[in-house]
Amino acid sequence: MTNIIALCDEGLYEELLRYVPTERQEKIARCGKRQDRMRSLAAGLLLEYGLRSMGCSLLPLVPETETVHLVCGTHGKPELSGGAGVHFNLSHAGDYAAAVFDDGEVGIDVEQVRRVNVNVMRRQFTAEENAYLLSEPDAFLRLWTRKESYCKAVGEGLHLPLSSFDVLEDQVAGRAAPAAEAAEAEMAVREADAGQFYLYTEVPVKDYVLSVCAGHPITGCPVENVDLRKLFDGIS
Repeated sequence: MTNIIALCDEGLYEELLRYVPTERQEKIARCGKRQDRMRSLAAGLLLEYGLRSMGCSLLPLVPETETVHLVCGTHGKPELSGGAGVHFNLSHAGDYAAAVFDDGEVGIDVEQVRRVNVNVMRRQFTAEENAYLLSEPDAFLRLWTRKESYCKAVGEGLHLPLSSFDVLEDQVAGRAAPAAEAAEAEMAVREADAGQFYLYTEVPVKDYVLSVCAGHPITGCPVENVDLRKLFDGIS
């Protein structure tokens, strides 16, 4: 996880652009707002940094690394072509970007604390989750990031109705959705349940909530706060 504010330095911003591939640079250029460009660059830098720690790189001819490429998997989830066994996921919000890496499917979501209309969002939660929110209204982002990280881990994205599974426990429990969505939800949950998924949530910095989902129990997941100004020190 990293704070993007360092990228307000135009010189550093331009210097670090060379550590992300052309496709990411083009994506960054399409962002209309400066902060959106900073978030996209920060996420791309964390991806490259993490891949290099696992012996891979999205850039060609990086010494002692295997060159890999991003491809779109099922439902558009970014995956790696090459780099067998390396899985990743990215997220960003507010002043932070985050990345997670694993040897199996994995998902991450970070959100900034903000005002939300919980009544409007109630339909996205199970009956048990809604009951929990009545007693713990501040837990909204905890549940929301857990749902998002699970959807990203299983690669379903918006194709998996959020009300079709429960994230109150650290192991995800699939369940039936409302009748109108039952057929689609049943198929999605059945596919997701082919493997077990587990959740971990923490507040890494004030006013931010981060959740990770992986195919194995996550027993303590200390979030490393990295400084973009030092991320590639000593690395060509």
